[in-house]
Amino acid sequence: MKRLFVFGAIAALAACSQSDEPQGESAEDFAQRAGVNAPAGQVPSVAEVNAQPVVAPTGAAQLTPLASDAPKALGKIQGGCSFIYQGRSLLVVGAPEGTDAKGQGVLVIDGQQVVLPGNAAGGPQVVESGPTLAGAGYTVSVLRADGPPQVNAGRNEWTAGLKVAGPQGETTFSPGTWNCTP
Repeated sequence: MKRLFVFGAIAALAACSQSDEPQGESAEDFAQRAGVNAPAGQVPSVAEVNAQPVVAPTGAAQLTPLASDAPKALGKIQGGCSFIYQGRSLLVVGAPEGTDAKGQGVLVIDGQQVVLPGNAAGGPQVVESGPTLAGAGYTVSVLRADGPPQVNAGRNEWTAGLKVAGPQGETTFSPGTWNCTP
């Protein structure tokens, strides 16, 4: 009888500890509970956590380095490029495939995250050649060097500058690198 009671108690404890419900919560659930989800229709933050803004030698605009998952803010793209300045990615741009497709880019200017549409259609080829993006009171132009690229770790690279024109005037980040997936 004693053995039956002990066996029954162990079985009851085991039943209590097993549950069909998943343990813990997902990252999305935690973000919702903590109130850190991006509002509907907004892109989650693409800036590096605790990154210090990058300042150009001249001009007033400050750009915040981007996190490695920043290209996700662009949605579905075919290939993409990033502007690298002082070893940090400050802008990512991509475009869907097709000659009528316009690119779009994401960057953090003066603490404000902006997704800017491209001015010219042409798909990934226009992005690779150095696009101009405009919107939200800013015009951002990649000033890519002419000529063939250098290939580095399977990516095409050109010397480039990045011109940011906005409410505080014009700022150029140079020299940098325009780095594209082939």
